[in-house]
Amino acid sequence: MPKIVHLIPILVLFLIGPVHAGNKDIRTQQNDLGQIQKEYDASKKRLDSLKQAESGIQKEISNYDQRISSNKKVIARLNRELNQLKESIGTTENQLADHQLQLDYAKRRYLGNIRQFYMTTINRAEFGLPEPNDELEIDRKITYLAAVADFESGNVEQAGDLLADAIAKRDELSGEQKKISKLRHSKETSTALEKTRKQKQEKDLAKLRRLKADEADRLLVLEQAAREIEAIIARLEAEQRRDRDGASGPSIMAPLKGQLPSPVRGRVTETFGNHVDPITNLKSFSPGITIKARAGAAVVSVASGEIVHVGQLRGYGKFVIINHDDHYYTTYAGLGSFSVTQGQFVGSRAQLGTVGADGLIKFEIRKGREPEDPVKWISLDSF
Repeated sequence: MPKIVHLIPILVLFLIGPVHAGNKDIRTQQNDLGQIQKEYDASKKRLDSLKQAESGIQKEISNYDQRISSNKKVIARLNRELNQLKESIGTTENQLADHQLQLDYAKRRYLGNIRQFYMTTINRAEFGLPEPNDELEIDRKITYLAAVADFESGNVEQAGDLLADAIAKRDELSGEQKKISKLRHSKETSTALEKTRKQKQEKDLAKLRRLKADEADRLLVLEQAAREIEAIIARLEAEQRRDRDGASGPSIMAPLKGQLPSPVRGRVTETFGNHVDPITNLKSFSPGITIKARAGAAVVSVASGEIVHVGQLRGYGKFVIINHDDHYYTTYAGLGSFSVTQGQFVGSRAQLGTVGADGLIKFEIRKGREPEDPVKWISLDSF
């Protein structure tokens, strides 16, 4: 639990107990508010950093999912190719066996014919010249056997070529199978590694979300503490005014509603009222408006009054508070420089300072402790 939580009971005691409205008490509470604002700003920066880290991890997890999905598609395609190659190799092996049988059969027939040709030629030489009819028959037989042997020789050669082609095709398919198997193994290894990395990122994301939730809770506590201190300051100031002036007179600023000049020319980037954070879905309340203006431009008072505070808060930069009539106060935060000092009385449109480097001016109007929508007070054509 953040240490700021322990401030809440003390603040409540300040609110419900008797309060002495002295300048010292107001400064003390303003210092406390400043410290809380610093812690709030630091916590908000941590939360913003956690949101950025969460977005980065989510993007990495998405990238892992895309790579894993892509690898799975490649592996599925490689498996299909391997199955097709397996079928092709099986078909080629069958063809190879058939061609081997054809070659063996052609060789046997060829050798058998050669043997008959040889035996016929030897018999003719051993038995001398036979009868003319027998000799003619032997010549025809030798011619026939020579033709058959030549034909079978062609069959042997053709069967040998088919067998060689089948062996070459089988070797080619086997090489392709090894290549694809190696690629599949590489993709499977890569997929397993991506899954491991994704699991680590998911664990980191879960841890980061817990930290973000804790930081969001801390912000809520800080906001509550700031509101409590603002209430204390308002009560102290009210008591101080009563001690100084007795009963408060009528407001001189109220009739100016809708006619005030803008503190700086620019564009309203944050409106008054409730807002919902798009990341955490946490609700917050903006007590004023934020105006985007040119860095270095003049920031002026919207009405005459006394400068009751000139200071600086982390996250708000340099800021000025004007007490206009003991009823209404205006705050100008985000200044780059000051042109006034505390206790000084300024008129309407008096320069209070300049716009800071980021170009953002946070402007508030309060009736006592209650914030009001500045857009309802400022003339729209003055932005």
